Amino acid sequence: MTSTAGRGSARGSRTEAAILGATRELLSKCGVRELTVEGVAARAGVAKTTIYRRWRSKDELALAVLIDMVQTMVSVPELEDTRAELIALLQGAIRILGKTLMGSVMRGLASELATDSDLARAFRELVVALRLGEVERLIQRGVDRGEIRQGVDISLTHDLLFGPVYYRLFLSGEPLDRKLAARIVDAVLPALRPVTRTADAR
Repeated sequence: MTSTAGRGSARGSRTEAAILGATRELLSKCGVRELTVEGVAARAGVAKTTIYRRWRSKDELALAVLIDMVQTMVSVPELEDTRAELIALLQGAIRILGKTLMGSVMRGLASELATDSDLARAFRELVVALRLGEVERLIQRGVDRGEIRQGVDISLTHDLLFGPVYYRLFLSGEPLDRKLAARIVDAVLPALRPVTRTADAR
């Protein structure tokens, strides 16, 4: 028998999913600047007060959508191979940015992130930090296996891995195809490998 608390929790999850879905759709069309809580409420079929109980502003709503996106791209399982794990991490980002509304959402947010310092700071603290933490976790796995050298610059590695993805999304227009993740990782990974001494060096 389902408890009342269980039913309430399920309703709350469905309501939250509807709100985030409506926010994603509106962000993809108009960006943060034109986003309104009223518009989200109408599209989600909920009252404005329902939204305000969870998020204080439209900016918090936009960030909630991005956090939800990033959380689906992180937490790569143990694959016993750093190359495979880094490719899996990148493929998650490429799939979501290239095959779902999130690519349009990110393009819609780009100008706001460049001009709104509070939104940009929150984005770094709540979104970028999640992915940066996962890159660090995967690199440490590689160090523990002896596949990656000690002392790798995690922040720069993160930028080298994800930079080409966002360059294509925002600027070049080149496709986010299924082979891109492996090509990026194979370009970056040699710089992360342990240094081996040659016979001449000895």
